Amino acid sequence: MADLVDILSGRLARVPDDPDDVRRLQTFALVPTIIIMVLSITTYLLRLYCRKKTGQDLGCDDYLMGIGLLISLEPCICEILLVYNGLGHHIWNVPKEQAARFAKISFALQRANQISLCCIKVSIVMFYLRIFGGTRQFRRAAYAVIGYTVAWAISTWIVNLTVCTPIAYYYDRTIPGGTCRNQAISGSINGGLSLLGDVLVLALPMPVIWNLKVNFRRKVGIICIFLLGVFVCVASIVRIVELTKFVVTDPTYTQVHASTWTTIEQGVAVISGNLPLLTPLFERFFRNKGTGYGSSGYGKASRLPDSGAEGSSSDRFGRRANPKLVFHGEPGITTVTAKRSHHDNYSLSDEESNMQADSTHGIELEDTRAILVKTQVTVTEARQDESGAPESLPAEPRSGSWLRS
Repeated sequence: MADLVDILSGRLARVPDDPDDVRRLQTFALVPTIIIMVLSITTYLLRLYCRKKTGQDLGCDDYLMGIGLLISLEPCICEILLVYNGLGHHIWNVPKEQAARFAKISFALQRANQISLCCIKVSIVMFYLRIFGGTRQFRRAAYAVIGYTVAWAISTWIVNLTVCTPIAYYYDRTIPGGTCRNQAISGSINGGLSLLGDVLVLALPMPVIWNLKVNFRRKVGIICIFLLGVFVCVASIVRIVELTKFVVTDPTYTQVHASTWTTIEQGVAVISGNLPLLTPLFERFFRNKGTGYGSSGYGKASRLPDSGAEGSSSDRFGRRANPKLVFHGEPGITTVTAKRSHHDNYSLSDEESNMQADSTHGIELEDTRAILVKTQVTVTEARQDESGAPESLPAEPRSGSWLRS
């Protein structure tokens, strides 16, 4: 605040630019921005590749993430343009034409932040719903987070747009009678509300993940994957701090860190939202004997393995089966229907095996998009003997594992 008072009162000399300082600031603006652009685009393309590799159709979460990525590229492009229009220099050392372009580019840069983050956050929550949406409580919590995110995006976008009256006064200070609110305070409040949304998205799946029936090592690994959103929170905090250092009378110099962290925040959000879906690229590192997922565990086939070799889908009579499992039911009890075609000396037609298993929530396996959910089920099968009479087979407990990504 002292710097601003000194400038307004004319007591602060307009010092020349330090070339090393300018180079440092411009490098800080360019390098992270370009890296974030490359990583964001790369992780999203890999996400699409994994969908294709596992034979899965694109969902709403994939499309929303793509929209969020496209919008997030706009601030990155604006940041690069700012470097060539005075960013890093003191405003009094920037030619008038460049200063005018700088103001318009800065205005454009700030218009995309809320919309981009809204699409990205809603995409992440939609992904959660695909894999954890088996309970009513979780769905309600997820929709509440989506509602908060959308409300935040709309309200803060309007507030940012109208920070100056008239709106054009933001980039054209020659308009008579124009006024602007304190942009640093406004930006910090908006950033704080965004940070709250980040925390809500981050915490949403943790109770469900913690209650998954997997070994502790795998559970910790899953939690670490979903905790990648912590980096988004860190970027939000740093951006809020840098916004407090913004001086409106020297924007070309004091805006460097704030605008750069704006691009970093959006890019990190895209990357952290894509990484949990890239597990098929590293599936060989997650193979574990007896877990029931090997090379085809990421979507090619969902199966209920028995106690035989890894990935085996043979039943106790040595028959090969390729069951298509569909889980139905309410929290606590899950009913599984498995349709099989048997090709052996029994010459049986398609039959249905009904299984019931204790489960914390219902999971649909047809699209095979879930993290590993492991439980023990008791299987009762019915077949016909040679005379055509039904024959009951004894119940056989089996341990099953399913994976959706």
